[in-house]
Amino acid sequence: MVKMCLWICLVMVVSLTLPLYAGEDDLRAELNQALEEIQQLRVELNELKQNSSWQYQQELTKMVDEMPAAAKDEGESGLIMPAGWKIQPYGYFKFDLNYDDSASNAGDYLIWVEPENSTTRSDGRISTTARQTRLGAKVFAPDIGDMKVMGRVEIDFYNPEVNVENKSTPQMRHAYGQISGADWSLLFGQTSDIISPLVPNTLNYTVGWFGGNIGYRHPQLQFSKWWTCPETEMQMKVETAVSRQIRQDADGFGVDDGHDTDTPTVLARLSCATPMAGKKLIFGVSGHYGTEEADWDHVGDDESDLHTWSVNGDLVVPLCDTLEFKGEMFWGENIDSYFGGIGQGVNTTTRDEIESIGAWAQLGYKPSDEWAFYGGAGFDDPTDSDLIDGNKSQNLFAFTNVNYFFSKYLSTGIEFTYMETDYKNSDNGDNFRVQHSWQLSF
Repeated sequence: MVKMCLWICLVMVVSLTLPLYAGEDDLRAELNQALEEIQQLRVELNELKQNSSWQYQQELTKMVDEMPAAAKDEGESGLIMPAGWKIQPYGYFKFDLNYDDSASNAGDYLIWVEPENSTTRSDGRISTTARQTRLGAKVFAPDIGDMKVMGRVEIDFYNPEVNVENKSTPQMRHAYGQISGADWSLLFGQTSDIISPLVPNTLNYTVGWFGGNIGYRHPQLQFSKWWTCPETEMQMKVETAVSRQIRQDADGFGVDDGHDTDTPTVLARLSCATPMAGKKLIFGVSGHYGTEEADWDHVGDDESDLHTWSVNGDLVVPLCDTLEFKGEMFWGENIDSYFGGIGQGVNTTTRDEIESIGAWAQLGYKPSDEWAFYGGAGFDDPTDSDLIDGNKSQNLFAFTNVNYFFSKYLSTGIEFTYMETDYKNSDNGDNFRVQHSWQLSF
């Protein structure tokens, strides 16, 4: 019986072992095939890694296609960001070549002329610069219900603290967020003042500042509301903002007087627009009021408030489809923060605010997409009785330029400007400038 069991076990072992030996060649073939498949998988994995950026862009494209239409229609172009965000860069690269036959205040740009005495008379100068190059971006966030949400940042390279021409550093022009409804908007950050919103079309960087054009950029909280008048096509708009004064330390204690005050500056503008010549005739009135604290005798003397105010008007008239008139006027006191009064806000000798009036006007003619012609003039005239000898008593300028556009991106132009600056009981100065510019926009 035992022998029989042993024989049975032996037969079973042999029967199980023989197929293994018989299929050894098949097993080796299957193993080689598996190794080949593993090698192919490795090749495909490397290709997948190399193409990962392409696949990411494909996923972003699919994501954009699935966005609501309102989120995609905020601009014609831009860099698409994940999760419904969109960034739209813009700006231009600009080169200026300038010749002045007399000494101006800044050199690269023209704001006023130095007195023509024995030092500066007929002191011709030439300058080249790329500092007006401007870079910006608009950022569009996903809508919140019916509200549009966006932000904007913009810089150029005219930082006044850096005077080395080829080592300029950026200065912040705009940096704000904005929420908009169908007929209102709320803006928070730094942007252009709502008073005197127009600018002449000069190649000169300062667009008539200190020569009749006031209004700059300040940090502010701004609210706007607009509507269309019943049974007419006239549109009305109301804008308000709270801001602060900047740039002045009249008392010499090292603190910006606009920061030292305990009340903000309030700005407002009312405008209306109506169709004319296929465009819009726009008329606006605006103004501001604020205070600065000048501690003339000792720090903390808050009884010496300096007032700043202005009353302004702006007008745009499309005379026909190729010809347009626009201009502004102002009247105010202590408005150097807004580039009025020829940069003079307070007389530190009399400790009084300096009053000034001014205006500018321009005609623009654009007969085609290739050509544009502009010409205009302006003046800034502080009250002589508010000045001391040697102060700037009047600044006026006149300009004309011609611009040629190779495309909507590339243009060149030449501008001729005459400026005259008068000084109270002192030598005056005048300057003739020729400016040639090239600009590539995007």
